[in-house]
Amino acid sequence: MKKHSIVLWLMVAMLVTGVALAGAQPKVRLVLKDLDTDPNAAQFIQLIEKGMAAAGTPVKIEIVKVPSGNYAEKISLMIMSGDIPDIIYFQGGDDKIAMQNLLEDLRPYVAKSKYIKNVLDPHSKTRLESYPYLVWVAPPRVRAPVIRKDWFDTLPSAKAVATNPTVDTYYALFKDLVQKKGAKFGISITGATNGVEELDSIFDGAFGITSTWMKGADGQWVYCRVTPNEKQKLEFYAKLYKEGLLDPEYLTKKWDTKEQVFYEGKAGIIAGVAPGSIDVYANKMMKTQNTTLVPLPPPAGKAQGLGPFVDVIKESRGFAIPVTSKVKDAAFAVLDFMWSPAGLKIAKLGIPGLHYIEEPNRYVLTDKYAEWYNGWFGDSFNGFVPDKPLSRPIMTEAAVEAGKLAVKYMMPDKTFLIPEQYIANWDAMTNLYKEYNADIVTGKKPISAFDEFVQKWYSAGGTELTKYAQTKLK
Repeated sequence: MKKHSIVLWLMVAMLVTGVALAGAQPKVRLVLKDLDTDPNAAQFIQLIEKGMAAAGTPVKIEIVKVPSGNYAEKISLMIMSGDIPDIIYFQGGDDKIAMQNLLEDLRPYVAKSKYIKNVLDPHSKTRLESYPYLVWVAPPRVRAPVIRKDWFDTLPSAKAVATNPTVDTYYALFKDLVQKKGAKFGISITGATNGVEELDSIFDGAFGITSTWMKGADGQWVYCRVTPNEKQKLEFYAKLYKEGLLDPEYLTKKWDTKEQVFYEGKAGIIAGVAPGSIDVYANKMMKTQNTTLVPLPPPAGKAQGLGPFVDVIKESRGFAIPVTSKVKDAAFAVLDFMWSPAGLKIAKLGIPGLHYIEEPNRYVLTDKYAEWYNGWFGDSFNGFVPDKPLSRPIMTEAAVEAGKLAVKYMMPDKTFLIPEQYIANWDAMTNLYKEYNADIVTGKKPISAFDEFVQKWYSAGGTELTKYAQTKLK
């Protein structure tokens, strides 16, 4: 009987231990754009789980699949249907979810964090205080234009842009890229979802457009897209389009096709987020054309800057934790771990044996490293100090230089969150702008139609919102 009792006691103890271990390893469901289709996702997550277990915070991470289509829309539909992951990466649409009190205030989590609080840039800390539902560790998301180095080295007009960037020197460069280098057009942009935003990131400042809301001659705040500055800029864009210097298919171009025409030599210039996207472009250009890239400064004019405007009100993308999650602490622990030395090694170096080889005294980055996206949890390299030397720098020289340009020429925004009572009007006003913008640039409407747009914009709610702006901006 005594022997049987001991056996029974051991069985119970093992069962209790198993339950305890299961309880100590919560399941965290993660949704992150494009991760579910990445061929290295499973290995990536396994490395994170192993690293967190070693750090004493074991978790089981499940990647949530996202239906094909617009990511922001699919995430909103997923949440509203009741399928709510524990960590949600938003790339738009989060404000409408936050207004329904469905997202956790992340300030207490960041304050208690071991790592994230130390790597947030000042603009991100300000955003978190203003809008505490998203956290994203990254430098200002600013775009920089880039050109192939072999073309840069042989075009005097490219050197002119580098030393004397103006709207005119850019125009001359676009023409030379087509006439002397055989490019089909001077510049390609992704217009399928954001209109001419990538073109704006280069030229807004030169035409005196420096923030979402600007002070007019009368001292009153005015929305930048209804100003005479915007009209002059669109007239220039229409000229580029008419002369074949702007990609004629820009309205349907997506990011992958935009990049492809650049690698193929059909586009002379594209703009990319600095430094992360520029690093990807440089590596792929080296692989396809055996040349690197040269980032270019923005044209000087009425002002000089790179966009988009840096919003200090809220993050435009980032991670959220829903209030419905039953594993909030574990969910945030995943984010915090990714900014620990062990997490950064995984995120920034990639998969061992594939993207890098560990030797006794160094890490050797392989040819496959160029294909690794090291910004899954944020684009910043703040705090990343590898425990061994690297065989070569992680980022290309082009990316480093683009990052310097982004910091030097970023334009801090002057804006505010649109109040709920104006959101429907604001959406309609934004669509109105995109419609007239596209029609004017492509020549379907003359530049004089801009004045008609301005009147319609004010009638659609712009008058009330402009009055509201006077009370919010100083």
